[in-house]
Amino acid sequence: MDWSIFLADVASEVTLVHRRNEFRGALDSVEKVQQLKNQGKINLITPGEVVGLKGDGKLESVIIRKTSNAAEDITLEVDNFIPLFGLSPKLGPIADWGLEIEKNAIKVDTFDYQTNIPGIYAIGDVNTYPGKLKLILCGFHEATLMCQSAYQRIFPR
Repeated sequence: MDWSIFLADVASEVTLVHRRNEFRGALDSVEKVQQLKNQGKINLITPGEVVGLKGDGKLESVIIRKTSNAAEDITLEVDNFIPLFGLSPKLGPIADWGLEIEKNAIKVDTFDYQTNIPGIYAIGDVNTYPGKLKLILCGFHEATLMCQSAYQRIFPR
């Protein structure tokens, strides 16, 4: 969804193909995609799946299956194709460790990304704090501070 939002102002045409009618992304991204669709700035195909690529020496079209029925396949001429898959972080057994959880993410102190349990850290998409941005770059920053803190914990002198 985020790529579609960004490309809506850059590309002459954008088509987002999603395997379900519902989205699990951030609510603001879902709302923005719907808004761009309603404004005619992006095309939205749901439920759909890209099942083939065609071209002679370069990509010329993609084949999209709207349902499980191959008779409803759509061939869409394209210049570019960006295959992405969504991420839906699940805490699994970590959710039972006694960590402070907020909106399916682990709350941390931004000083060193330590959780409410001393010596347990959380970095990346699994954590949350005021102003959190789910960007890879932010994860690198979090990891750097976490590693410094963990090192001091392991080697206090």
